[in-house]
Amino acid sequence: MSFDGFTAVADAELATRVVAVLRAGMAVRDVLGEPARVFDGEAPLGEWPFVTLERHDVKPGDSVSHVRHEHRLQFAVSSRYGGLSEAKAILGALRASVEAVDWTAEMFDRQRIVLALVTYSDVMRTRDRRAFRGVFRMKLITEVIDA
Repeated sequence: MSFDGFTAVADAELATRVVAVLRAGMAVRDVLGEPARVFDGEAPLGEWPFVTLERHDVKPGDSVSHVRHEHRLQFAVSSRYGGLSEAKAILGALRASVEAVDWTAEMFDRQRIVLALVTYSDVMRTRDRRAFRGVFRMKLITEVIDA
């Protein structure tokens, strides 16, 4: 059990929904193929470029009247053959997909999303100098729906 009685199942469901939203984005499919190569823990099949969910941090939100959770998700972008411009295009597509969704309509396991925003993105060359790594972070705040 988590700090407020919810189990990790709700957190996993949120991550699954975010990955599904990113996979469904037209801009994301344009740069990552069909189906879009956005992964949540499963290993990529060796086809480049791809995006993986790298981290999902959850903490209690600041609210007096409602139980809220603050979720911070970090995605890693891996680009080898398209270089820096491809990695930047992927970050732009991820941002466009996040901004195109009405997150307040998303409800799951007695929770709803009240805020979703991109907080950070960056691209750097990897140590082997053959690939680029992008970092994409987003923040979501969920609120418990009274039953």
